[in-house]
Amino acid sequence: MAARPRPIHVLIDWNSELRSLPRAGGCDGAEVARRALKQVCRRVGKLLHDQAEGEAFFLFLRVYHGWRLGFDPTPRRQALEAARVYNPDNPEDRGLSEYSPRPSQVLRDLEFGDRLLGARDDRLCGKAMDHHLPSTFQKDRAGVFGEKMVDTALVSDLIHLAMEDDGGWLIVVGQDADLVPGILTAEGLLYGTDRRVIFLARGGFKNSNPKMTDLVCRR
Repeated sequence: MAARPRPIHVLIDWNSELRSLPRAGGCDGAEVARRALKQVCRRVGKLLHDQAEGEAFFLFLRVYHGWRLGFDPTPRRQALEAARVYNPDNPEDRGLSEYSPRPSQVLRDLEFGDRLLGARDDRLCGKAMDHHLPSTFQKDRAGVFGEKMVDTALVSDLIHLAMEDDGGWLIVVGQDADLVPGILTAEGLLYGTDRRVIFLARGGFKNSNPKMTDLVCRR
């Protein structure tokens, strides 16, 4: 009897993925979102093949960005929602499963990180009551738009997933060194199990701790 595919929870810093795309332009359209989603799935697929060739996996993506201007979804969120359809010109498109990087690695779900895994449902807000974190894209005192609460949301969900006993591996996709404390804490929580946490970092990532090089896979 074949073993059930292992769940892989992939937590993605979306801004990092958009910046890594060549000629991404304004980065707000659905086609750009599709390119970024294909890229991250392909890189995660290669990582899993290199780390555990022959195993089967279910991929569960959670994506973090400044998804809300007040309570309203930003154009980039709308673009990623549209990208759930892999090819809008194909009436037989199977949606997210089309992004699966290999036959043994099946993409099962994509969620947005403004709805926190460990927060209570009675804290949900907005017209649809579907998120915990409004205003994750807002102006600073100089009037410049930027992201708020994004890294801390990712780390909060990372710790929550590490405390769950589902046998899943955790992959953080990004570049920001601010994610390192959460990754080290998740590793500590998984110690003594067969579960793993891996930081799939872009080439420009720098970290001063020489003892965590085995946690970082550069791409």
